[in-house]
Amino acid sequence: MIDKKNLITKVPWLIIIALAIIIFIVVLENIGPVGNSQLANPVAWQPMPPQFHTVQPAQIPQAGQVQAQGTQPSTAMQVQEGISQAIAMVRPSVVAILTPENANTPPDNTGIAFIQPYTKNGKAQGSGVIISPQGHILTTFQAVGQATEVTVQLFSRGKRRHIADVVSVDAATDLALLKIRATESFPAAMLGNSDFIETGDMVLAIGSPYGFSRSATLGIISSSRRHLNINGINYPDLIQTDAAINDGENGGPLVNVKGEIIGINMAYYIPGNHFSGIGFAIPINDARRVFNM
Repeated sequence: MIDKKNLITKVPWLIIIALAIIIFIVVLENIGPVGNSQLANPVAWQPMPPQFHTVQPAQIPQAGQVQAQGTQPSTAMQVQEGISQAIAMVRPSVVAILTPENANTPPDNTGIAFIQPYTKNGKAQGSGVIISPQGHILTTFQAVGQATEVTVQLFSRGKRRHIADVVSVDAATDLALLKIRATESFPAAMLGNSDFIETGDMVLAIGSPYGFSRSATLGIISSSRRHLNINGINYPDLIQTDAAINDGENGGPLVNVKGEIIGINMAYYIPGNHFSGIGFAIPINDARRVFNM
């Protein structure tokens, strides 16, 4: 005879065991044999081959090759472009100033002297720079001397000569202001601010040394405030530069790399009448003050 009490007690365990068997069977059916399972699928489980990236060799630009768009130019190229642009901005404004030949002022016993004009065929030739479209020219007092009018040689738009009146001179700063007798418009250079210059700044000296018109030389500012006495005249704030300055460049401009006039070349150091590579310019702010520019 079946013990109903024991049967009732064992039924829950039988149900649990039966459910466990059913779940086990269902899992086996879903997984299936290894040959039919996703685990055995060679495509799904095939390991990915390692990825290798080919490194292209660096492209070395050839001489004269145009730089690719979007790349930055080298510092050397930026400096070269800046210098070329500065020269192109000022060169059309540089002129030669012709006066009757006069006796050169010899250097004093220190070797310092006003820049001598270049003399040829009875004419003394100095330099100057046009600073207004109306034809005002800035140069040195030494370039014009006691003359009330001079001949000006222009080199832009063909070689032309004009008569220019000496409007004002200032022997204390060795500056002179001229005005061309013409009504046309002239290429004028921009004036900078000489108060902002510093030792080591790159500069250009432009003029007509020995008759070589509108020549340009490159150097730096060696000193921004040099006190000198030249032939008994004190100059308290001259700009010293190692840019080459020679005979015939008196009155020519000293230019910064932005193409601005920061000085007017007026003296050099020539011990024993030998070139030394030391030149001096009047700060452009002295000219602004003297001529109310």
